[in-house]
Amino acid sequence: MVTSVEQPPRRAERFAMLVSRVGLGSAGMFQAAVALMVAVGVAALLVLLDGASWGTALLAGVLALLPALVVGVLALHLAKALAESTRQKQSLMMDDELTGVNNRRQFLRVADREWSRCRRYGDDGAMLLIDIDHLRRINDNLGIRCGDAILLEVTRRVSATLRQSDVLGRFGGAELAVFLSHTDPLGALDAAERIRQQVAASPFRWEQAHVVVTVSVGVAQVHMGQTAMDSLIQESEAALKIAKEAGRNCVRTSSIVPRNSNGENAPVTRP
Repeated sequence: MVTSVEQPPRRAERFAMLVSRVGLGSAGMFQAAVALMVAVGVAALLVLLDGASWGTALLAGVLALLPALVVGVLALHLAKALAESTRQKQSLMMDDELTGVNNRRQFLRVADREWSRCRRYGDDGAMLLIDIDHLRRINDNLGIRCGDAILLEVTRRVSATLRQSDVLGRFGGAELAVFLSHTDPLGALDAAERIRQQVAASPFRWEQAHVVVTVSVGVAQVHMGQTAMDSLIQESEAALKIAKEAGRNCVRTSSIVPRNSNGENAPVTRP
């Protein structure tokens, strides 16, 4: 089971999140209303306690109101800037810097939640582990910049085949991972084969070179025999190893046979 411990937000961050949630305009109107109420209250106190005229009291209240408004506006703009900074920091913590998809930690967090849901309600689900074939060789021959560009383009092509509900992440150096919810074994194999075909459909252009790129895909299905998300990961890794040993540029499933809600073997087709 994947768990994470997050530090509670500080007061300034909580204030910034509140301002971001209600909007800068609404927060400004609320701050102005509070400041006006305070100014009127100060004026009333001067009239009641000091016997000052209402004109003098209101003037004193306005003079007290102006610096409060200035400080309030500055505080709101600082809160907005802090909220934006916090969002960017959270995005960096969740996204892979190169590809822009979920990083490994965030993928595992979301996939673990989806795996638990599949287990709880008996829904179908699967994980695909995708490895770019011979990416290290490409890095050695054409440079790391070429390898990075290929990884980015492979990620784009993989993403183009997925549904909005599917979870895509960078799992390792040359590996991507996908969690498919509401997907039976045959559907998972079809999704994996679409990815393989999409990547291999056309060469990648890098400067003056045309680079043929393929992927190997390991498929593992969620089933009742798994005691933790780690079991699904291990099965997808085993399936990917089988695909590599079969010559790469292919799709393979793990040797574990998923079981349906009745405890019976579910049909799995191995390419």
